[in-house]
Amino acid sequence: MDTFPSLFLQQSRSRTSDVAIRYKYHGLWKSWTWDETSTIVKELASGLASKGLKPNDKVAIIGNNIPQLYFAMVATQCLGAVVVPIHPDSSTKELVAALNNCQAKFAIVQDQQQVDALHGVIKQCENLTEIIYNDGRGMREYDHTHLNSFEDLQEAGRAFVAEHPKFIDDVIANVTQDTEAFILYTAGTSGTQRGALHTNGSLINTAQAFANQERIKQDEQVLAFMPLSYAATMLFTYTLWLLKGFTVNCPESNETILTDMREIGPTLFYAPPHFYKLLHSEIIARAQRSNSKTFFKWFNYARQERDNFLNGDSDGSGGLKRKIGNLLMFSPLKNVYGLSNLRAAYTGGDVMSGEIFDFFRGIGVNLKKCYGTTESAGLICVQGGKQLNEAAGVDSMGTPLAGVEIKKLADGEIAFRGINAFKGYYGDNQATSAVMDAEGWVKTGDLGDIDENGALTITDRVDSVGQFSTGAMFVPHRIEAALKSSPYIQEAVAVGEGHDSIAAFVVIDASTVGSWAEMNNVRFAGYRDLTTKQEVYDLVKETVSDINANLGKSGEQDCPPITRFAIMQRDFNVNNGEITRSHKIKRDVVMGTHKVLVDAMFSSQTKVELRDSASGQVTELKIESA
Repeated sequence: MDTFPSLFLQQSRSRTSDVAIRYKYHGLWKSWTWDETSTIVKELASGLASKGLKPNDKVAIIGNNIPQLYFAMVATQCLGAVVVPIHPDSSTKELVAALNNCQAKFAIVQDQQQVDALHGVIKQCENLTEIIYNDGRGMREYDHTHLNSFEDLQEAGRAFVAEHPKFIDDVIANVTQDTEAFILYTAGTSGTQRGALHTNGSLINTAQAFANQERIKQDEQVLAFMPLSYAATMLFTYTLWLLKGFTVNCPESNETILTDMREIGPTLFYAPPHFYKLLHSEIIARAQRSNSKTFFKWFNYARQERDNFLNGDSDGSGGLKRKIGNLLMFSPLKNVYGLSNLRAAYTGGDVMSGEIFDFFRGIGVNLKKCYGTTESAGLICVQGGKQLNEAAGVDSMGTPLAGVEIKKLADGEIAFRGINAFKGYYGDNQATSAVMDAEGWVKTGDLGDIDENGALTITDRVDSVGQFSTGAMFVPHRIEAALKSSPYIQEAVAVGEGHDSIAAFVVIDASTVGSWAEMNNVRFAGYRDLTTKQEVYDLVKETVSDINANLGKSGEQDCPPITRFAIMQRDFNVNNGEITRSHKIKRDVVMGTHKVLVDAMFSSQTKVELRDSASGQVTELKIESA
């Protein structure tokens, strides 16, 4: 049975001259072949062994997508040790908590930013003995008692190999599918982050099932831009990379992702709904700035054509008009954003609005929704043709992968079991017992339904759903997704539990609303000023009115309308705990932080003063009736 080290050996021996990974640095792409990768990984693994890394020891990986951190993960797993990816923007407090929780012995980091976060608190990390960095710029004068560079580690590895020439092959042979491979931390949407422990088998077997079903090829080009700490990154990028041997491309920075994506032209792509939302907003803003009706004419055509197809009124080919649309609009548009070569694109991790999903499907992107959790190695279900080609299936997350089962519990919560199941939460048997039963069924924390074809539809988080004063179910995610389907609304929170109506506070999209304001001669001095303009409130009100008009049509007959809304003067803040780094709202925190606003929404107040907990600044927010 395959393991991460065995897959790595297979690729490095059979595809020696093929490009394994690329990285854009100072505007130029640098490539590493599988043969070059093999040399580096073996040196790093031997270097780690020379410093005392043993099987089942924990190694924290902290940084962005760079080849050296991918090499370090493979090297760690060659020794039977466990990789613990941690978000690079974590605060010092978060880093210390995670490193102590997983009992990390080593931390392998990207550069000075992570070293600075750790260097002063290494004594607070109970098991951490050494920090190994890739980029040493700015650290010449640092105390290197607990610091080592990649170069030093590789040099130590070469010396170790000279003395123990068979060591790497011998230690790799001891790694099995049951060997622990990753600790992946949950997003913490509903509370404390927990480390989900995964074996070699849980990720590799899940990736194999996905690759078989979706026909993933060896010659794919994949853009690696999501944080390494995400389970989806470890599955869709890292595991599939070693399984299929395709090329992983690491962008220069988060700011250059769209440019780098256009240069690479990925064939296989996974991103959370937040990314597609940003891309959709960028396209709409571009159309607005062009001051041309042609963009929107073709966008509306694509939407209508897809609606007709889903309702059975067309075969989806579009005929001559579609060919003209592809030639004049859709193909050039996809080329501008690096979407031309996409064979398949996937999204998961949160709710994607139907408007944005249909937009990308409509312009010819083969986009599919997925569903998974950190505990499920990132994947449980994938949309198939039946869900993609019928109106009733558009909101579905698809059917389970081969080797995975799902069921609906008595309280409506969805549970799964199978090849993708985690081993448990590291160091927390009580939390593990709370979500996993003796038969291997794991609770997802999500409410949902399973149709007669076995396809899953997710309603909302268990702890997010409430009741209106009428007794009808309040599902905030549905309202929030509808609001965010507007290109002018970046984020939204719906409130209604215990009331007979819905109130919402929204964060506008600076790019699209800014472009709209310029085109409509609305003068503003920065983002905060833009959020106060009556014209912008009227713009948001149009979206609210459309949602209210369509509540009954969308099966929400018992759902009361949105009667009041406010436009926030800042985005929700990660450091305040209002939103996770994966862009999921922490409802309990937001409800507490903005209690004054929530109370005002359900009163006769038309204005409310809010104090920013971070800056201490007091702002006046207008509350508008819908």
